[in-house]
Amino acid sequence: MSKRLQIAAVLLIVALGFMLRIRGLDREGFNEDEVHKVDAARAYLGGNFSLNLEHPMLMKSMVAVSLAATDLWNREHGGARQVAEEVAVRLPNAIFGALTAVVIFLLAREFFGPGIALLSALFWSTGMIAIMDNRIAKEDTLLVFFTWLGYYLYLRAKVVASDNACHAEWYYAASGASFGLMLASKYFPHYLGLNFVFYVLAGYVLADAGEKYPPRRGRDTALFFGAFLVAFLIFNPVILNPNTLRYMLHYAGEGTMTHHGYVMMGHFYYDDPAHLRGGMPIYFYALFLFLKTPLLLLSALLIGAVEIWKRRREPGPLFLIVMFLCWIVPFSLLSAKWLRWMLSWMPAVYIIAAVGTAKAFSWAASWISAPAEGPLRRRWAQVVAMVMVLTFLAEPAWVTARTAPYYTLYLNPLGLGRAAYYFPHDEMNDLGLREAIAQICEEAPEGAYVGGETAPVFEYYFHRFGRGDLHYFDTSDQAQRMAAPPSSYVVIQDGRKYFENIAYIQRVESYQVPIHTIEIGGAPAVRVYRDEQFAELTRPQ
Repeated sequence: MSKRLQIAAVLLIVALGFMLRIRGLDREGFNEDEVHKVDAARAYLGGNFSLNLEHPMLMKSMVAVSLAATDLWNREHGGARQVAEEVAVRLPNAIFGALTAVVIFLLAREFFGPGIALLSALFWSTGMIAIMDNRIAKEDTLLVFFTWLGYYLYLRAKVVASDNACHAEWYYAASGASFGLMLASKYFPHYLGLNFVFYVLAGYVLADAGEKYPPRRGRDTALFFGAFLVAFLIFNPVILNPNTLRYMLHYAGEGTMTHHGYVMMGHFYYDDPAHLRGGMPIYFYALFLFLKTPLLLLSALLIGAVEIWKRRREPGPLFLIVMFLCWIVPFSLLSAKWLRWMLSWMPAVYIIAAVGTAKAFSWAASWISAPAEGPLRRRWAQVVAMVMVLTFLAEPAWVTARTAPYYTLYLNPLGLGRAAYYFPHDEMNDLGLREAIAQICEEAPEGAYVGGETAPVFEYYFHRFGRGDLHYFDTSDQAQRMAAPPSSYVVIQDGRKYFENIAYIQRVESYQVPIHTIEIGGAPAVRVYRDEQFAELTRPQ
């Protein structure tokens, strides 16, 4: 393929990915983490950088810029076309999520050529799990973009080092800067370590196959780590504040955690690192992948896994094996597990699926190019070629487009249609809560009390809907529950069930009938309860 044709194809793929990511971006209300980002970004615009210190500054800075631009548009030019704050906050991630397809293309092209690179980029752009994460205001999208860009630039430095040391120096510095931006996106430095793990292993494995990457010179190392440090400090200067480190230690010690538990297929598990026993099942991520990936893409992934293992002494397959196993093994062993952490793994998954798809195409091509046995055989060969293209390329994109905008609720046929049953915390993620709060704000008497599990979300939407008179109480806190007057509203979400509130929720649901039920994608997301004798009925026995 000519470079011009490759560029045109990548631009179309990025455009497709961007459209899928922004489609109905405001159809979902903010979740708790996103409200924290809004508060921090607004504080940034006012010169206060002391909020949300457990996370670096880069994403919040982008959100602040997006909010400022949106405010200007809505005030000066919006008119009847006001941009929702949900869109403004999520837009930076939607953009970088779509652009990650370019990074994946460049890296896959270095290892496997343009054909597999284009397939990899397409699978990322239309990938259900990638889109789920790229549509929320969390740091993982930027983490993935800059991590994999760093991998690509470091690889380019190794490739050109033998022929042009000056070019290699530039690539080493650019790679270091990208990894610095990675750390300024999220405090996950071990992804930088994975890069070095691959090249150490490559030094042993590829040498036996007659290939070897040239080592870094002292100047290269200085440029790499110097650019890394400069980029990190420029885009995350708050790390130099001693209060930041103290808060991070407090956060890492679970000083800010008030809820424990993750419901998975109706069973409670601990979701924090402190609980080595009773933690999330080891098969969490594998099950999520198998249920949330279209079956054809899943088939391609299995074919690709076999293929890269057969070719494990080649640079590209070895890289994918390292990135695949060094992610799935340690993350599966951790007690805490969340969907958004999978995003860093998905580029490797989609490239492996692209390798499998290419292998399937090669099998079909071999059959098609066999000696013709008459016009019937030729017609069948044409039909097979068309079916291959439609099934492996068009079908995953069609499934993704049809699922919009509630991508998290997608299940392939292996899920038996039980949406929000397997992983309600990640599948729901406060879906429908905005709509439930809006209904309460319309009908609640002045000064009413409303119970829930996400104080920042309630307070944010109370303010937006003009009901600053409403009072919030935490249903996990027995003292707050009992202090609430009779006839309070109580909001219950399947995605917000914890060890601290499950007994209370069971009593409520056994005594009461919800006055409102918000369904999203056919699944009950939020239930609202209210009764004059509510406080007495739910008093602890």
